Amino acid sequence: MSLFEPSLTVVIPAFNEADNLKVVLPDALRFMSERCVNCTLLLIDDGSKDGTASVIAEYVANHPQRVQVITHPHNLGLTAALRSGFFGAHSELVTWIPADGQIPISELDKMLRAYRGEDLLLTTYRHRPDGLWRATMSKTVRIMVRLATGFADRLEGPYLFRRALIDELNLVCMRSAGSIGLEIAAKSHALGKRIGSTEIECVPRLSGRSKVADLRNIVTYFGEIWLIHRSQADLLASRR
Repeated sequence: MSLFEPSLTVVIPAFNEADNLKVVLPDALRFMSERCVNCTLLLIDDGSKDGTASVIAEYVANHPQRVQVITHPHNLGLTAALRSGFFGAHSELVTWIPADGQIPISELDKMLRAYRGEDLLLTTYRHRPDGLWRATMSKTVRIMVRLATGFADRLEGPYLFRRALIDELNLVCMRSAGSIGLEIAAKSHALGKRIGSTEIECVPRLSGRSKVADLRNIVTYFGEIWLIHRSQADLLASRR
């Protein structure tokens, strides 16, 4: 198996994920050593109150060349954590995986194998048993996104992108979980960037409960779709 040569940062946002990180981090480090020439784990401790900080500190101390950390003094949410990681990366390419184990490291390998030099590589899930309510909400969101931004492709899981891309996009999303991925994809599409896609698996969390699937986040997400719409129009106007 050939090694993946472009430099890569794998961002892992974590909020109260101490138990899950004890499984995810060893797998991630093993993957990096076996699969990548130059890969860094960038952990974002998003104001955790459990033992997340201690778990991360151990890995930073034992693998200082491979593991870095950014700490938020209090919880800011998934999009804010991803922003910190994306803009804090100094590699050619950036991707991310959740700290809860829902995206196994084997699926990150699928993404690297599928990458063909695009500006952005999206992922869709082969199967995710979300139930009727969540499936209906996802369909509603896709319709709203298409109407607001013109972006109609599926974006369900993590994504891989050129680090330089986000410096072009004037990202405005700050709060809602998932909105930053939508913004990157929609604006990249509007600017005619090269976008690819591949299918991956999504599995149940290793332990604990989701911290983003709630009504408050959904309402915030809808509001940020409008922000994306407005800022995308400004971005396109500035390119004319």
